Amino acid sequence: MRFLVFALSFIMGLIPAFASKEVDRIVELRATADSLHSIGRTDSAALVGDQAVRLAIEIDDPTQIVGAYATQGVFLRSLGRIDEALNCYDAALAIITSGKFRENPDQEAIEEIASLYINLAVLNLDTQHKELASKNAELAGEWISKSNDPELRSTINGVVGSVLTGCGNLEQALDYQSLAYKDAVASDNKEAAFRAAAYTMLISDRLGKKEESQSWRRKCEQLLPDINSIMARLVYYQAECSICLKNNDPRGAIIWFNKILESDGIDNLPYIKFDCYNNLHIAYAGMGDFRNAYSSLLKGNELRDSLWAQEKAESLRDLTVKYETKETELALAQSEAKRSYTLMWLFAAVGLLLVSVIIFVTYANRQRRQRMKREIEFANLRADIGRQLTQQYVEGLENERQRMSRELHDGVCNDLLAIQMNISGGKPIESTAALIDSCRESVRRISHELMPPEFAYATIDEVIRFFIVKQAGANDGKINFTYAADPADWQIVPDSTALEVYRIVQEAVGNAIKHSGATEISVALGFRNGLLTTEISDNGDYKSNGRKGLGLDSMRRRARSINGVIELLTDDNSGTKVTLNVKI
Repeated sequence: MRFLVFALSFIMGLIPAFASKEVDRIVELRATADSLHSIGRTDSAALVGDQAVRLAIEIDDPTQIVGAYATQGVFLRSLGRIDEALNCYDAALAIITSGKFRENPDQEAIEEIASLYINLAVLNLDTQHKELASKNAELAGEWISKSNDPELRSTINGVVGSVLTGCGNLEQALDYQSLAYKDAVASDNKEAAFRAAAYTMLISDRLGKKEESQSWRRKCEQLLPDINSIMARLVYYQAECSICLKNNDPRGAIIWFNKILESDGIDNLPYIKFDCYNNLHIAYAGMGDFRNAYSSLLKGNELRDSLWAQEKAESLRDLTVKYETKETELALAQSEAKRSYTLMWLFAAVGLLLVSVIIFVTYANRQRRQRMKREIEFANLRADIGRQLTQQYVEGLENERQRMSRELHDGVCNDLLAIQMNISGGKPIESTAALIDSCRESVRRISHELMPPEFAYATIDEVIRFFIVKQAGANDGKINFTYAADPADWQIVPDSTALEVYRIVQEAVGNAIKHSGATEISVALGFRNGLLTTEISDNGDYKSNGRKGLGLDSMRRRARSINGVIELLTDDNSGTKVTLNVKI
């Protein structure tokens, strides 16, 4: 019996030493991976992170496994390898939702849970699952509030605020960013304070608090010379880009977007480049520089094709549903555990040994906090990229191509054929010149319509107003355009609904220009008691060319896709009115 006690004591003395050595190696690998990621070498960071995951599994340390998987998920997500990132989050969630891991969690366990939830929040936001993103962000905020580390609280709260910003919860996001800035100042962390100030500047501007936004900008400019991290600088650049686009300053936005694209290591961050190109084409179009706008749009489409697939979004939704169910099962299991509390004494001796090992490993892991701060930097930046084109917009591109094809075939091609026949038949040059003018105007109008709106930066009211101004310029005073809109909070109109309403307005105005001979065209937008009403009126006569109702089927299909109703009223004296009603 004495020999057995001596042998057990000897083994217990060896286990901490062995565990400490392996844990130190894991911490070293993760720190190396974070350093590579912070300088833009994300592919190398993923290779080193995979070694950390394998070693954590080998020593069977739950805390280290969760941390290694969560970190690796960030690297894989930034490389566009979403399926592999989901597998990492799946494995980590399986551990943290177990009763054993959640029972009396220490500071390290609290930090790991908060970190994993915030990573899931960011990924949900990337795939436009805003409700799930908001829920995971709030869970991260609840867990990190239990932490005793102000520097870590600053980092996590900053990301929570950024996710909530992308979800549209601006007032709540402002509270979290204020907490982040306060804790960053308390811990003398200039980079964290810089990020929090940049996001607070952005949110204040979106809430219309211009003076507060300018005050936060001055704080950012004071801190900027001391910021060496590329990721931290990109946070500020992205905030300035967003403010410029929101305030209709495309020239300023282009300057900031070029700063991002010229940053070292940007080629290793494909999601950031994708976001830049998709917004650059809007800024260039706003300046009338359609050559650069088209070039930027093509570059964005190339990146989109390599990064995005519907299956990835579905996998994420399935993952979330799976672990929401597991959370419920965990709560039931914990209730049962209370009633069988006396059985725990049977395992007291083994539990004491495990607790001793966990305490020692926890002590060795305290140095990992600096590594966690750099890990969250990327999540912080990605949380603000909520401005990507919606999935419905992407799917609608093919429909727009078909519409443009009909426009070119029915309009431009017919004009060109008539020009050829005039030339062959030796008709007077005046009639041929008139056909050439008509063809030129058609091409000019189609080029304007090729630029789709981005409703992350402008409301449906602003987009239609801009469209009407462009049409008035394109028709060179031949048609009198008017636009009116009720005073309303247009931001609450969903992006998918706003896009279809815009396309219907495009179709109706285009028909009036081409086929009615109208000299007066008006568009009115109303939003009362949850009912969005759009009216397009003209004084033309469709009977003159025998094509009355052209494009109405297309408009009705679009209206049905958003549960709307279209009405067409035509009068020989007063012209035609198209009315669209959509319940929001």
